[in-house]
Amino acid sequence: MPRDRYAYAVSSASPRPLVQRGLIVLLLMTGFALLALAKAQHPSVVGMRAQFLDWLNPVLSVISQPVGATRSFFHSMSDYHQTVEENRLLRAENERLRHWQAAAMAFEAENKALRELTGYRPVEKVSYVTARVVGTSPGSYSQSLLINAGKEQGLALYQPVIDHYGLVGRVVDVSATTSRVLLLSDISSRVPVITGSSRQHAILAGTGGDLLRMGFLTVEQDDIQLGEPVVTTEEGGLIPGGIVIGQVFRKDKGGYMVKPVRPLKQAEYLRVIVLD
Repeated sequence: MPRDRYAYAVSSASPRPLVQRGLIVLLLMTGFALLALAKAQHPSVVGMRAQFLDWLNPVLSVISQPVGATRSFFHSMSDYHQTVEENRLLRAENERLRHWQAAAMAFEAENKALRELTGYRPVEKVSYVTARVVGTSPGSYSQSLLINAGKEQGLALYQPVIDHYGLVGRVVDVSATTSRVLLLSDISSRVPVITGSSRQHAILAGTGGDLLRMGFLTVEQDDIQLGEPVVTTEEGGLIPGGIVIGQVFRKDKGGYMVKPVRPLKQAEYLRVIVLD
């Protein structure tokens, strides 16, 4: 090849790496800008995220159907093998419950009398919106669920979300037909709680894992016993009191760890509490 042609080929190909580098720098700058706007809750980014959730809802609904069918099949097979043993245990438990029924009725009458005496007024006007889980967050520390209900069904920010086991999390993003539920296990989750028997008030924080951590405990922490139930309190006015979360699981250098009744991400159907 002549020298001038070789020099021309090299010079004509040399700008490509510069263009590629420029595109990479532009993409990085765009990404950092979007992250900054999202962190600041910019209205344009919030609107784009809501529209994306509306678009994502039908796609996730279609994708989740075969996954849900497969999961239900394996759950049915597992339940079949456990039915006989559970039936035997339930018979024995039924006998024990008959014994406690009379005691429970006596406590109920006493509790009613004490509430009337102190002027206690529980949360009365509460309704529920049932929704199906259509997606989960992929991150290890950012833990949330997407449900197929939104503003059209009466949902709003910070409403508590439960399943038939107890509290799961709170609504943090709402669009027309889709919402995002921040799980209790997320590192940014904070919920006021109280222990069952020692009556210790605390703030329950997510760790990004299966266990939750109790912080800001009141007075004597040594009174807390492993296995104590942990329930919500009405402090802050966002969550009704008495909703089960889990039980005290262990104590370490950082305090007490709480284990939810079951892994939070396993929920398939959820109920959003709407305070009227």
